[in-house]
Amino acid sequence: MGLKNCFKKSIIKSVMKKRKQSEIFNEVESELHQLAASADDTENNSYYYAAHDMNGNAFFYRLGQRGGDNPVAEIWFGFVTASGEAYMNSEQLYPLSKSPAQTKCITPLREWEYSFKGKMVPVRAGKNLVAEPIGKEIEVEFNGVFTSPYGLFEFARDTHIDAYATAIAAEKWVKGFSDELKQNHQTRIEQVGHAKATFKIIDGKTFEIDAPGLRDQAYGRRLWSYMNHYSWLVGNLEDGTAFNTVMVLYPTINKKGLKTGYILREGEYVSLLDVNYPKHYTTSGIAPTKGKVPAKFSDKSVAEIEFETKIIFPYDFTDKNGGYDVYEGITTYTFNGIKGAGIAEFSYNKDKQRYKQAFTHTMHGRMK
Repeated sequence: MGLKNCFKKSIIKSVMKKRKQSEIFNEVESELHQLAASADDTENNSYYYAAHDMNGNAFFYRLGQRGGDNPVAEIWFGFVTASGEAYMNSEQLYPLSKSPAQTKCITPLREWEYSFKGKMVPVRAGKNLVAEPIGKEIEVEFNGVFTSPYGLFEFARDTHIDAYATAIAAEKWVKGFSDELKQNHQTRIEQVGHAKATFKIIDGKTFEIDAPGLRDQAYGRRLWSYMNHYSWLVGNLEDGTAFNTVMVLYPTINKKGLKTGYILREGEYVSLLDVNYPKHYTTSGIAPTKGKVPAKFSDKSVAEIEFETKIIFPYDFTDKNGGYDVYEGITTYTFNGIKGAGIAEFSYNKDKQRYKQAFTHTMHGRMK
């Protein structure tokens, strides 16, 4: 690490320490946040739930609310059964007033409800495990409750300062750099907990899931075409531990990427320091289906995260500046040898040049 880089990191860490001391994040207000009536189409308020049991039952569910002259609901929803049946939503964009997905906070920090009533299609894993339809649309009803005894992991507050400083110090501090960072800021929280849900095919089968899970809410400015790439491994382990490792690339942070996440052990979140996704995960434009990723946490623990995805659900978004492809994978894990299950999400800007030269610094092998 050069002297200039060290100097830049020290400046960033000093600024962020002062900011964190002065800012107070109101968790209850965040839980009750709603999309403003005046929000334009760059404003996003999204809710995400996922749960997985060790038998193979799993679901993920996202409702993104977006403003503008014609407010829309962005939806992705997948359900997989232990016997291997898989279903995904037929359409991903609806007028917000006609959204088939609904969610609400019952008790801040403790309980949420979520539902979907609409059309889905049965799918199977095709080329590169990407889901492909194998039947006609069906009508389904899905209802669930997420509960948690744990607190929130708020990314601006709880991401380790060293992770922020490393990402920002690697970039050139040109005119407008700081303003662009501020303009594209989002509030994002995650909470580990437990999900119960019933998935009913009208005039057909009913499936239930009762398993460890995750809740996520993000709100603020989000243009899909602005992001270059996103890598996300998240899951729950047999021993009760939960983990989350994220690496995101933006035009302003594209050399090392912003890395964030945690381990939840015995009710306490331990922040991620570093995670090293292989370069080809970032630059290929194709979601990996299995691999090993080393990670390091602020309590000096290290992990080797091995994943193998069973099926990948594809979603794509476009706006006036371009587009973005999201690949949501139902995945099994071993985390330092402990079995688990969760989500492996990899996403890419539709313009390959945006991420082709990204992630110029990589480490290989296990963290030390």
